[in-house]
Amino acid sequence: MKVYEYVGKRILKSYGLKIPDGLLIRELNEIENEEIRRKVEELGFPQVLKSQVLVGGRMKAGGVMFSNSCEESLEKLKVLLKKKIRGETPAGILIEKAVPHDLEWYISLSIDRDMRDMILIFSECGGVDVEEVSSSNPDKVMKGVFDEMVEKLPTVIRESAITLKKIMVERDLTLIEINPVGITKQGPIMLDVVLHLDDNALYRQRWIGKSDRSMDLFHFVKLDGDIGVIGCGAGLVMATIDGLIELGCKPANFLDVGGGATMDVTLKALRKVDELGVRAIVMNIFGGITKCDEIARAIAKFTTESETKLFVRMTGTNEDEGREILKECKIDIYNTMDELLEAVVKWLKEGEK
Repeated sequence: MKVYEYVGKRILKSYGLKIPDGLLIRELNEIENEEIRRKVEELGFPQVLKSQVLVGGRMKAGGVMFSNSCEESLEKLKVLLKKKIRGETPAGILIEKAVPHDLEWYISLSIDRDMRDMILIFSECGGVDVEEVSSSNPDKVMKGVFDEMVEKLPTVIRESAITLKKIMVERDLTLIEINPVGITKQGPIMLDVVLHLDDNALYRQRWIGKSDRSMDLFHFVKLDGDIGVIGCGAGLVMATIDGLIELGCKPANFLDVGGGATMDVTLKALRKVDELGVRAIVMNIFGGITKCDEIARAIAKFTTESETKLFVRMTGTNEDEGREILKECKIDIYNTMDELLEAVVKWLKEGEK
């Protein structure tokens, strides 16, 4: 599960890491609030306004703007709150005081499941184009098992790296990426952060509250086809997409609702895919910590709002209850992924006759 930057920044701050002073704006009507205007002014200038989305390449897509006055910030807030970034509507806009810094570094911690260990990646060439540095100048990137690499880091960043490891373990994360780390005379400051939470740990990580879950609980990527795809678990969604492509279909998106998806989150996912103007939506659900009756209730609600064709394969926890709900909605449920995909292809061919 991907986590919004503003949530990640709260976590970093709670562990003593330095972050810029900031303010989250969620709705357009907040801009008219005098208290909000005062808080924007009190942050100081210049400011950075960052769209809170889960897709990558936010800056290049126009999701980051800069401001030198309160009025300029308020005008740019109006633009960003309405602007979709690579098909994703922002959960809000994070306004931060721009922090002068001398250098921009990159650091990340991730889990290598084959090695069963934590991997540290570090580079003194952080920023927007760090991926290009990795391919064109690999000698400028350090990578290896955390415990072997941490002592090789510059002294100024070493304690921060140890703190990041502590966060990884205690918060059940699979990824922490700080890009960039701003290096100042007062020490490092975390200018941006990407966190991925292990879906299987949602039940014990209470810092993801209900308000955050409703906004954050799925991973979405827009593709160029006309068949929507929703599943629980990235591997299952990718397998569904691969299966559709092999059968000559064109997926419109990747959408993983994650483990433990509620009715509200699933309904939000269905609406998001439907907004793409798809011909049909394929749902491949395996109920582990996800409950099939929650998924089914979302589908039932969705059918009262949209006539988009649905293909559903659903198995696992509370499957019988889910099937009863969908039976009342006259939605067919397929037992295997092969049956699901074959039904989609058959429906498409019949529509072409």
